[in-house]
Amino acid sequence: MQGNGAWMRWRFLAGLLTVCWLTGCGGRAPTGSISGKVTLGGTPLSAGVVVFSNAKTGVGASAPLDASGTYTIESIATGQYQVAVQPPPAPAPHEMEQASAAPRVSVPQKSQDPKTSNLTATVNEGANKQDFAL
Repeated sequence: MQGNGAWMRWRFLAGLLTVCWLTGCGGRAPTGSISGKVTLGGTPLSAGVVVFSNAKTGVGASAPLDASGTYTIESIATGQYQVAVQPPPAPAPHEMEQASAAPRVSVPQKSQDPKTSNLTATVNEGANKQDFAL
């Protein structure tokens, strides 16, 4: 009986390895990086989050904007993305006093949803640059 169990485990392992070999298990999808600047009415958007969403693959990524309106995503799967720009998250209660000194950022409602923003980006392997004007 034990010999039969070992044989079954060996067949299962061999089958699993064959499936992985045929489907490319362990392979990584190609990636790139993307960076750029977001402006609102010609002025850099000094706070917020840029969101990349690929509805076809379900892949997404986001990056915060710095004071100059610049964002960077170091590694993102290649492909076509819908893009949204969202305002910065609301401060936590213990940060409320500090938040009052932070600049208020108004992002148009249309730009906050990838489906309505009309913003798109193509990410290819390597470094990519894409600016967005709201």
